[in-house]
Amino acid sequence: MKILHMISGGDKGGAKTSVFALLLALNEEIDITVACFTEGVFYQEVQELPVKSEMFKQKFRNDLSVIPRLYKYVRQHGFDIIHAHGARANFICMMLRPFIKVPIITTVHSDYKLDFTDRFYKRFFYTALNTIALRTVDYYIGVSEEFRKMLINRGFEESRVFSVYNAVDFKRELQFCKKEEFLARLGVKDYEDKVLVGIIGRFDYVKGHDVFLRAAAQVLAKNPNFLFLMAGEGAEEATLKKQAEQLGISKNVVFAGFVTDIFSFINAIDINVCASRSESFPYMLLEGAMMKKATVSTAVGGIPELILDDQEMGFLVPNEDHKSLAEKIIHYAENPQTRTLHGENLYTRAKNNFSKESLQKKSIQIYNDVLRKEKAENRVFDIMLSGYYGYANSGDDALLDAVIKALRREREDLSILVLSRNPQETMRDYGVFSIHRLNFFLVRRYMKKTRLIIYGGGSYMQDNTSTRSLFYYTFLIHMAKYMGLRVMLYGNGIGPLTKARSIKKACRALNVCDYISLRDPVSLDYIKTIGVQNPNVAVSIDPVFSLEISPPPTPPDLPGSPYFIVSLRPWPNNEPAFVEKISEAINYVANKYSLTPLLIPMQPMDVSILKETAKRLNHDHVLIQKVYDYKTITAIISRAEFALCMRLHALIYAVITNLPIIGLVYDPKVSSFISYMNEKTQVNTSNLNLPALKQMLDEIMQNPAAAKEKIAVEHKRLKKLSGEDAKIAVGLL
Repeated sequence: MKILHMISGGDKGGAKTSVFALLLALNEEIDITVACFTEGVFYQEVQELPVKSEMFKQKFRNDLSVIPRLYKYVRQHGFDIIHAHGARANFICMMLRPFIKVPIITTVHSDYKLDFTDRFYKRFFYTALNTIALRTVDYYIGVSEEFRKMLINRGFEESRVFSVYNAVDFKRELQFCKKEEFLARLGVKDYEDKVLVGIIGRFDYVKGHDVFLRAAAQVLAKNPNFLFLMAGEGAEEATLKKQAEQLGISKNVVFAGFVTDIFSFINAIDINVCASRSESFPYMLLEGAMMKKATVSTAVGGIPELILDDQEMGFLVPNEDHKSLAEKIIHYAENPQTRTLHGENLYTRAKNNFSKESLQKKSIQIYNDVLRKEKAENRVFDIMLSGYYGYANSGDDALLDAVIKALRREREDLSILVLSRNPQETMRDYGVFSIHRLNFFLVRRYMKKTRLIIYGGGSYMQDNTSTRSLFYYTFLIHMAKYMGLRVMLYGNGIGPLTKARSIKKACRALNVCDYISLRDPVSLDYIKTIGVQNPNVAVSIDPVFSLEISPPPTPPDLPGSPYFIVSLRPWPNNEPAFVEKISEAINYVANKYSLTPLLIPMQPMDVSILKETAKRLNHDHVLIQKVYDYKTITAIISRAEFALCMRLHALIYAVITNLPIIGLVYDPKVSSFISYMNEKTQVNTSNLNLPALKQMLDEIMQNPAAAKEKIAVEHKRLKKLSGEDAKIAVGLL
């Protein structure tokens, strides 16, 4: 999963801490990148994290020149989701929205209607702009359940709104200086006999510092042995200092400025206070909980979900109620044991419910939910499968089933689209979405919603059967690359390519593929010979080797006596006497070893040559005229003594059931497979060597146990390779 997080880059305080915690939690499990737009505090410090970051520098806040570069970056890197934080990122996402297919999530860290209260023009312009931008986003995360409800109440669709609480890493080692050292840095003296009360946050009306100062005045009127420390900065600072003077408490109020080592501040105070008029789920309370500080807070936003007022974890007071705030501060000052108990209880609750692990788990769950929802609503697909599917060909049907199952073993939620000659049948049999392979209008339309195209098994880069098929498959590769898809050949065979134009066409297509997995070493040698320069090539095995086949207990059409398999296909390059010679070999082994020949088609076209052969047999035999599904064919083959086959996948079915094989080579792919099996049992159909074939049949039947054991060893070796291609395919996503 690849996520692009977007944030202005100038954020500090709680917003910075919140996003940093999220990035560090997610970076352990998924691939994340952070995009920033200004070189502020956030961007400077994110460089020190083990997180990828990218700068798209804006000259001014509404500079749209970054949009083309950002669009290109998103497309090139294949992000699954864009996750925005803050008004500037929301605005950029709104401008980017028409150009990308990627779902956009935004985290609402605060009440967006109260984000710009320090200047009238900001409140008028930026608040309105952010409100509009939010409506163009696909999904929303509130940092508390209260914020989730707030968004729903304001008309955001409930099914698209989530909640994830801010969290902290309780396993991290906290860095802070001694109390006396920190206070000396602030110029604070004569504090030994005083209770220190602290508040953290930017100086903004929404943070309630004026309420805090009124509560401080009331506390000091009863007991002068208090110091009130205010960490932060902002537009309201001058107003707050003037308020402290008017209340006559300036000597007991310390404006600490922007504090970078926040835990040194928290360590120095005795009581942590939040007086906000509106909050989501403030980090300063979680940070206070980590230091086991007694806390008094207004009951706003998600705070009551952290501080359970009836369970001795702290005190909650009504919004703007400075009198209640003062009373609770005095209560803590007069009852140090209560202060300690509440601090311990708050630490335990925060650790158990608001840890980095919970943040990580919940966030990734939301990402998965979003991707599933997008796929379901918009028919977005992870993978498009292309091959010779929907032609009632047993081998290609087995390939399709094998690839789908292997991919879903790696990731069960994959959405897969198959190009097929018979889409309805493919959808019914394999539980995938399918369109006609020659409907290029639909193919192009769905490529826009797909991330990876896979050529699943087979030999597509060849002109032996037709140059039209080569044109089709190479055209699809170039169209996919143009549309921004990745391309993988999955356990393919290559060649033969007999024409210079075909070689050039195949090389161009193979060189732009993102990964090429070949089913045998001969194919690897071949692509080197024709000049393919792609470095991302490896030898694997035919995908069918990954199938776990449980054959039916009683397959149909079985002879009552021991039998062997014959699989033939019509082929123009078969020698003129091929049927006569192969019939003679079948009669030879059938009569000598009292075996029944079982002739089985892998494709409807095979029936004609099998009938011709059957006419020449002088031994009892079984001719199957129906093309069964690959599981039934495999079940039939598994009970035989050996297999004599032209069809590649008939040979593969035999091998996966540990059955001895003899290959009738009409195409280099058959010879390549036999060689990959470390076998020499092959004869050429264009010049069939009958004595050699009879000798091979004798060698198998004179020691069938040894022949089966040899096949079993090679089968085990090759099966180990079969799972790697699916891992690589999912990795390409």
